[in-house]
Amino acid sequence: MQAGSGIVTLITDFGWRDAYVGAMKGVLCSIMKEVRIVDITHEVTPQGIQEAAYILGAAYPWFPPGTVHLVVVDPGVGTRRRPLAGAADGQFFVGPDNSVLSAPLGRPGATAHLIEEIDFALPERSDTFHGRDVFAPVAAHLASGVPIERFGPRVADFEVCLLPTARLEAGRLIGQVVRIDRF
Repeated sequence: MQAGSGIVTLITDFGWRDAYVGAMKGVLCSIMKEVRIVDITHEVTPQGIQEAAYILGAAYPWFPPGTVHLVVVDPGVGTRRRPLAGAADGQFFVGPDNSVLSAPLGRPGATAHLIEEIDFALPERSDTFHGRDVFAPVAAHLASGVPIERFGPRVADFEVCLLPTARLEAGRLIGQVVRIDRF
C-alpha cells in the first residue's frame, strides 16, 4: 500500500496554549510543502490514551485512502516505548506503541512497522518531544509517498487495548466513561 494523499491528521493532548502543535505543523510543512493538515483535536485529556484511541477510531474512517493519522498522546516519551508506523483500511497511522493506535491496528489485516530508520527523523532529537522530532517527520514522509516498509521492520507484538464495553448486570447497565464530548 502506498501513501501519498498529502493529508495528515493530528490528535494530541497538547492543548492550544503552547507552541507544541505549531512546532509539529512546522516540521510537517518543512518536509512536505503541499501537506494538508487536519486538526482532529488537541484537547485529549493529558495522557488519555484510551480517549485518544476512541477519537481516532471515530474519525479515521471518514478520511480518504492514503491519509496519514498522527497521534501523539505519549506518557512514555523518553522511555523504551517504541515508535510505530502502521497501516489499516487503506490509511496510515503514526504514534507511540502504547495502544493509542488500537482502533485501526487491532483490525484484521493491519500491519505495524517499528520506526528505526533515523534518516526520516530530525537530526537533533529531544528526549521529550518525539511528536516533533520523530513522529511528524515520519508522517510527512508517508504523506509524500514513502513506502511504510522503509521506516523499519514489521512487528506483530504492538500494544492493543480494547475499549471498554457496556454490559447488563443484575438489571443495571455497567460501563466505563472514556470520553465526554461537549454536547
